[in-house]
Amino acid sequence: MLKAHSLKHKAKKTMSDFLSKLKGIFIVQASADGNASVGTSVKTDVTAKSVITTTKTEIATPIGKVSDKFYEILFGAMETNNQPGFDYLEYKKSLQTLSKMPMDEATRYGSAFAAAQAMGVSSQALNDSAQFYLNLLNTEDSKFQESVNIQRQKQIGSKEKAIIDLEATIRAKGEQIAKLTQEIAVHQEDMGKMKAEISEAVVKIETTLSDFHATFSDLINQIGQDIENMKKYLK
Repeated sequence: MLKAHSLKHKAKKTMSDFLSKLKGIFIVQASADGNASVGTSVKTDVTAKSVITTTKTEIATPIGKVSDKFYEILFGAMETNNQPGFDYLEYKKSLQTLSKMPMDEATRYGSAFAAAQAMGVSSQALNDSAQFYLNLLNTEDSKFQESVNIQRQKQIGSKEKAIIDLEATIRAKGEQIAKLTQEIAVHQEDMGKMKAEISEAVVKIETTLSDFHATFSDLINQIGQDIENMKKYLK
């Protein structure tokens, strides 16, 4: 069991060393003074921008940058499918080594190819090998795009659908509010009419009551006066 663990650790270290060396073929490491040393490529920002349109919102996508994380992923795919013998990757290593020497590009490519020829590798074989890795990376790109689309649907598409549903709900409730506001206005108008009718009725009733009390009092007084007069005059 210990031996198996040791072999697994050794294999992992070998892959890590390979990835580290492979990465060095394409990425120029920074020197001690902070400047990039001479190499085959330099990290650059992707300047192209696009605009993502979500529900009534346009969002500019951020500028892409070369990422060590994605280099590791892509290098891992290349390492897993590394062709046996001297192929494009080995040729690239030779170019990197020669880049440190004072020679022009044509001489550098020719010298590296001489090493390839010494191992029985033709220029067509190198081109085919390079195309093999390009095709491999394009396949990885397709897989990544598929994964991104899944995440976009999961994290964006469902929320956009929810936003559309909420907008419909808001419109429906807005229409309900408008309808209720109109109904309230009608009710307020009816209530105003009723208050006016109540006021009119109160005045009429109180006037009638007052007239009754006045008539009642007058009649009572007349009867009372008649009683007094009858007592006075009818003996």
